[in-house]
Formats: sequence, C-alpha cells, structure tokens
Amino acid sequence: MYYKPITSNADIVPHEPGETALRAYFSDYDAALGHAAVILGGRRGARLVNASREALCQPGPVTRRLRRQLLELRHLLFGDFAHDENWSDGACVDLLEPDNPIVTELCLLADGLDAALRGAGLLGTEDEQAA
Repeated sequence: MYYKPITSNADIVPHEPGETALRAYFSDYDAALGHAAVILGGRRGARLVNASREALCQPGPVTRRLRRQLLELRHLLFGDFAHDENWSDGACVDLLEPDNPIVTELCLLADGLDAALRGAGLLGTEDEQAA
C-alpha cells in the first residue's frame, strides 16, 4: 500500500458550518443576487454585492463590516429601501408589478439569503427589531 504523508497547510482557515453554508449560498446565487441588487438598488446595490462578494472570497471569519454589508443586502432584497430617495439612484423597483414573475424570484432570493444569514448566526433578534 502507498500512503501519502499529510502535510499541514497554514493557508487553510477553518470556518463554522453556518458560514460555509452562507459562502456556498452566495456562490450558488451570485449572478442572481447581483441582478436583484441592481434592479432594487441601482449602482449602489451593485457596489454592495461586489463588496460582499470580494469579502466573502477572503479567508477568515466573517468580519463586522461584511456582516453589516450582508444585512444591508438583506434589507435591500426585502424592499426596505424601495422608496428611499437617498438609497436608489437607478433602481427599477417602481417598474415592478406584483404579478411580475421576477417578484417571486426576488422573494425566494431574499428568503434564501435570510435563511443563510440565520444559519451563519449573523441575524438575531436585534436585527429583526431593527427591520
């Protein structure tokens, strides 16, 4: 039998299972999250998703800044900034009709991100009260 020696790698950073699931969710739905952020938040939404994407690609645990960005993305997907003039500069949220099929997709995407954030322990009762 042949055995390969196990070599330690200092570059490997352990993640909590919930954080791994969050990273997997963001990876799986990366394009959809990007499109939704642009529809709901315009350029600012695109910058938010890009910053979150870059931060999630970095090794290490979720930082406070990334947590803040992910919670802001959650608020964006749930429509909390829909009529905030200071937030959306080129958003198309006013053009969305309730019977538009994209609304269902946006809701599923928002619910999925919410579940991933809860699974990672990044969303608690104080965040629900703030929402």
